Amino acid sequence: MADLRDLMRDAYSWKNNAARQAAKEIMNGLAEAGPEWSGEFKDSWVAHAPSGGSGGGAYPYGLQDIPKLPATKKEVQRKTKFIIENVADHARIALDLVDVPVEEFKFPGQGPQGEVVARGTRPDNGKRGEVDPGGGNRRSTAPLFWYQTFAKGGKMQKALERGVRLAKPE
Repeated sequence: MADLRDLMRDAYSWKNNAARQAAKEIMNGLAEAGPEWSGEFKDSWVAHAPSGGSGGGAYPYGLQDIPKLPATKKEVQRKTKFIIENVADHARIALDLVDVPVEEFKFPGQGPQGEVVARGTRPDNGKRGEVDPGGGNRRSTAPLFWYQTFAKGGKMQKALERGVRLAKPE
C-alpha cells in the first residue's frame, strides 16, 4: 500500500504536468492565432517558471519546450506556474500593443508564410493589423487585436482546459 508521501508526490507531479501541458497548448494556440510573415514571431514563444527555469523552442511546441517544475508542496501552491511571452524583437508590434509608422514595417523580402486575412491600405501611424480594405497592397496575416481576442475570447481558456485533460503524473 502506498504511503501518504507517495500519494502527495503523485498529486504534485500531476498538477505540475497539467501546468506544463496547459503552457504547451497555450503557446501553440498563440503561435497559430498570431501573425506569421517570416515565422520568427511564431517560433519565439517561451515559458518561464517563476521558481527558475525557462523553456522555448519552435512551433509546434512540445513538453520539452516547457521547464519541469519541482514536485513540492511550495511549488504546487504557487499561484503563477508559468509566464508565457514572445521574445521576438518585434513582439510588441505583432501583439498590436504599439502604433508604428508605416515606413517602419520591415518585411524580409518574401511574401508572408501565413494566410493573409486583410489586404488594403494602412494608416501612416497605426497598429500592425490596421488594414482598410480597398486599394493598396498592405497585408496582414492576423486580425487586429488578435492577441486580446485570444486571451479574452475563450481560446486561451480552452487551451488551458485541453492541457489539463492531457495531464498525467510525470
